[in-house]
Amino acid sequence: FFVVPPGTYQIVAFVDRNRNFTYEPEELAAYYGAPTDVRIAAGQTIKGLDVSIGSESHVQPNRPLVVPALGKRGAQLPPVALGDVVSLDDPRFKADNGNLGLWQPVEFLFEVGAGFYFLEAFDSQKLPVLFVHGAGGTPTDWRYLIAHLDRSKFQPWVLYYPSGIDLDVTARGAARWLNTLAVRYGFQHIAIIAHSMGGLVSRATINRIVADGNGDLVTEFIGISSPWNGYAAAAAGVEHSPVVMPMWTDMAPGSPFLAELFRTPLPCPYYLLFSYDGHSLLLREPNDGTVALSSELAQSAQHAAQKIYGFNENHNSILSSAEVSATVNALLAGTVP
Repeated sequence: FFVVPPGTYQIVAFVDRNRNFTYEPEELAAYYGAPTDVRIAAGQTIKGLDVSIGSESHVQPNRPLVVPALGKRGAQLPPVALGDVVSLDDPRFKADNGNLGLWQPVEFLFEVGAGFYFLEAFDSQKLPVLFVHGAGGTPTDWRYLIAHLDRSKFQPWVLYYPSGIDLDVTARGAARWLNTLAVRYGFQHIAIIAHSMGGLVSRATINRIVADGNGDLVTEFIGISSPWNGYAAAAAGVEHSPVVMPMWTDMAPGSPFLAELFRTPLPCPYYLLFSYDGHSLLLREPNDGTVALSSELAQSAQHAAQKIYGFNENHNSILSSAEVSATVNALLAGTVP
């Protein structure tokens, strides 16, 4: 769960066999304690509250489980975009919504909507190129590179997601949505370009696609200024902040999420682009203003890369560099030696 108001709670879980997001009396279910058994204070984190659903329901057949009301949204699901054609000037992409996704990801899901957005109508003759933003970002971060993309060969898509959520949750959703689009539109290949934390999300998404047996779908992966070894400030946030955003745990150096990223071999060429013109006083080592070079150039990422390119840019300016744009187009066209 994300941030919940102080109070007393009962934790309920059930096996949603018919996937209608509603508890049915015949479905296996279990709960933790009475309604007053779980007490939580403001900002408190509680672990070890195990709910075990066995082979037989913990609920008597003649006494169906009463699931508490879910609030004003009830059982409503957040909207998911699967190919909505928009422009980068769409109000959903404003910077405030990027911040909302970072700090209030559930609100983002319901009020803004995650998913895949197209910037032009689908064209079966053009290779889809998926752009994935980083923490607190929006698709507008890609404005320059998309404006200079060779649109005669490539069609730009953007993945929009609440960046404060668990990165593996985002990756699972992205892989599922991408497979849905592949079936709906019949495309067989896609290239992925990701910035910063978006590189971690993209790598985890590709791993999911490989696990599903669809590894051939991704033909190229370009990661730009990604913190492959994590971000030390995330670990500090997990340790000291009264409210911990889920993605901080994943971004902490040495996290299980980061350890899993490179255990699945990539099914496609991977190109590592990094920035090094940074002078952050918060980082006591060479950096690009946001991410330490030691994280951008993690050994696991270097070993997986087919080629590595460095740019005299900072963490954000690398996305508006003519040199980077030329390199990206050349990589997509397969013309860089």
